[in-house]
Amino acid sequence: MRDVRCPSSATRRAGRTHGFTLLELLVVLLIFGLLVSFAVLSVGGSASRQMEQEARRLVELAGLARDESLLTGQIRALGFSRNGYAFLEQILLDEERLTWVALDRAPLKPRSIERLGLRLHLRQEGRVVPLDDRADQPQILFNGAGEMTPFELEMRPEGGTGSIFRITGQRDGRLLQETLR
Repeated sequence: MRDVRCPSSATRRAGRTHGFTLLELLVVLLIFGLLVSFAVLSVGGSASRQMEQEARRLVELAGLARDESLLTGQIRALGFSRNGYAFLEQILLDEERLTWVALDRAPLKPRSIERLGLRLHLRQEGRVVPLDDRADQPQILFNGAGEMTPFELEMRPEGGTGSIFRITGQRDGRLLQETLR
């Protein structure tokens, strides 16, 4: 019988220098590029997408405040500033005086949208409501019957270009969100 030997892979590798082929490097770079692009998309996002997420967050939080008011029977409120909003509750100062205080518990704690480069514009009963730098005064009330003060709120980019998101609160407690442009 003849001794026919096939060179083993170990023998074949011994004569080869260590390193990667060009094809292997290209595949690794392609995979790395895909991972980086997915990370950038999930973290950063466009300004329009961030604004849409913030509008959606406000709608959900306002719905939560409305539901809380309905369940507890306590009046809640929403106050806006040019650069943010706060959910408020009434507290008794003494036997005769009440005041509004911002809720300081998640998820209803005060929220600033200044870092997103957005401005808020509020309308009630067709009139523009001037907003200052503090969100400590109630503009929207949520009562124990599930109703709220009707309003229209627009979120606009600081520079004025780009999409505008409108949130409409109706007396019966429904909240609607739409993109204007």
